[in-house]
Amino acid sequence: MELRNMVFAIIGFSTSFLFCVPNIKKRQKKQMAAEKLKIVSQALEAAEERVMRYEERHDRILSQICSSYLINAELVEAINGARATMNHAFDFAVELRKIQFKIITSFPDSIDALLDTTKPRGA
Repeated sequence: MELRNMVFAIIGFSTSFLFCVPNIKKRQKKQMAAEKLKIVSQALEAAEERVMRYEERHDRILSQICSSYLINAELVEAINGARATMNHAFDFAVELRKIQFKIITSFPDSIDALLDTTKPRGA
């Protein structure tokens, strides 16, 4: 009699585990999407801050040129270098934004849960 109960218990646990596997995989995908989004968001924030610093630097160089009315080869090179650096940083930020959108669109159900801050997590 006890052996029979043990067999039924093992069968019950096995089937319940098989029903839980898709939910576990779904939860892992959501966690992976959340991690990717977090990493890309942090990198994007840093890239956007860098773009802002480069723009400020470029504006300072331009204001120095305009205030002194002196143009020489060093200032022209500095302007060109600052503009190239700023464009590179901006392109990097744009690429990170594209990656962020790809992550969001590839896991739409998990992102809805992440962005919905009105409900508590356990509800």
